[in-house]
Amino acid sequence: MRRTFSKTSDGALVDKVTFEWFCRDRSYNLPVSGSLLQEKARGVANEVGLESFKASNGWLQKFRERHNISFKNICGEGNSVDTSVIEKWLEKLKTLISDYEPKNIFNCDETGLFFRALPDKTLCLKNEICRGGKIAKDRLNVLLCVNMIGEFETLLINGKSLKPRCFKSVNVSTLGVNWKANRKAWMNRDLMTDWLMCFKIILFLDNASSHTDTLILKNIKLIFLPPNTTSICQPLDHGIIKNFKVHYRQ
Repeated sequence: MRRTFSKTSDGALVDKVTFEWFCRDRSYNLPVSGSLLQEKARGVANEVGLESFKASNGWLQKFRERHNISFKNICGEGNSVDTSVIEKWLEKLKTLISDYEPKNIFNCDETGLFFRALPDKTLCLKNEICRGGKIAKDRLNVLLCVNMIGEFETLLINGKSLKPRCFKSVNVSTLGVNWKANRKAWMNRDLMTDWLMCFKIILFLDNASSHTDTLILKNIKLIFLPPNTTSICQPLDHGIIKNFKVHYRQ
């Protein structure tokens, strides 16, 4: 036998139970779409005998506004990181940087840049249907390096050719970047070693195969981030690389 409530209290109960379910699923890092949330609300409404409840798109919008729920892309692997490793790393970090001035504490990271890619958003007329073309896959490898006070080193960009055809009449040294090349346009140990020779710093970087740990450097102390923690411990992954790419594609 179904419970009986007034229409107002029924609606409040549907809202309460649905929100509790939403919070529980998100606490387990489970993705919840709008349609899934609407289906759950309909199920709750059916349980309390609120047959007129439709969980419409209008209801969903108001539900999100009431509970301050936004719709975001799922990104990164932060929830798979061992928090105990992070805590130990942060304690160790204080000791590692204690003898260095902030201007000499650096972090670097690599990223792929699809340099022919167009912006993925555009201004358009309200009744216009926006369609994109085929996405260009031409890629460069970019190494970004920044110190603790926000000063950037010159970008190290790795292409497939030292003198690509587009640079035929261009002096590469005037481009404001360090241009290197190999067949696959990926960083390797030789390129990384050449780049490192220019500094007298402490440098934090990923433990990637191209980042050599056997090189003897007099002026640089290399510190590799703990394995499987870069989504949390890698500063450049916290918006710097993303903003670099957004700025490039504008």
